[in-house]
Amino acid sequence: MFKSAKAILSELQSSKYLIMRLATYETKSNYSMQYLGFLWEFVTPLLQIAVYWFVFGFGIRSGRPIDGVPFLPWLVAGIVVWFFIAAAITSTARSVYSKIGLVSKMSFPISTIPAYVLLSLFYRHAILVAVSYVLMWAFGYPMGLHSLWFIYLAISALALLYSLALITSALTTIVRDLQNLLQSLMRMLMYLTPIFWVPTGRLAEVLQINPLYYLIEGYRSMFLGTDWLANNWAYGLYYWAIVLVLFFVGSMIHMRFRRYFIDYI
Repeated sequence: MFKSAKAILSELQSSKYLIMRLATYETKSNYSMQYLGFLWEFVTPLLQIAVYWFVFGFGIRSGRPIDGVPFLPWLVAGIVVWFFIAAAITSTARSVYSKIGLVSKMSFPISTIPAYVLLSLFYRHAILVAVSYVLMWAFGYPMGLHSLWFIYLAISALALLYSLALITSALTTIVRDLQNLLQSLMRMLMYLTPIFWVPTGRLAEVLQINPLYYLIEGYRSMFLGTDWLANNWAYGLYYWAIVLVLFFVGSMIHMRFRRYFIDYI
């Protein structure tokens, strides 16, 4: 297990420049044949946010704020990272079997495929975060020292999502039905994380088992300038323990099966 993790880290280190170049190419190629191009990265989430704001903010909550925060900035502060998480989990899960042709044309480790797909999605996420800060400023939540938490949260999110990608990209290459199961699971998790509502009491403790809870509340703390991240350092240790376990397990699964990937494709 440790040997596999060391091999994966070594491959990422030796291929870091290739990963960045492929991530840039992936970002450009996704919208190369569309008139609005990269603008779709803003149009699509803005439309979704508008619908959620209307349904949950006005329809269910009747415009009431949450802990003194207007519902729109509270919603955006949590949902911005969810857009990244959902896209990353589903895209990296199919990255190996959909891009395995690159391996036959270029010589680089398969472990870099989910890495560059994830990085290309992070580029778009970082821009959406910057746009979200404009909204926060309009509602009276300007950038400050608390904004530096983004560096930590970005590393945390990338570490978790890549660890998951090692597992899901290997398993979905072998059993394609898992991709559909994963998409359904993400739809369910969207409502089981504190994006649209605030869990309390025992329910909150149960939902915190999900490490995505930490990321969403962490981003909300970063945007709104609260002390949630600093006050929940123990939860942060739990989060990183989960990340390490997933990375070691994912590395083992990836190294065990990747020699057979081409046979399943």
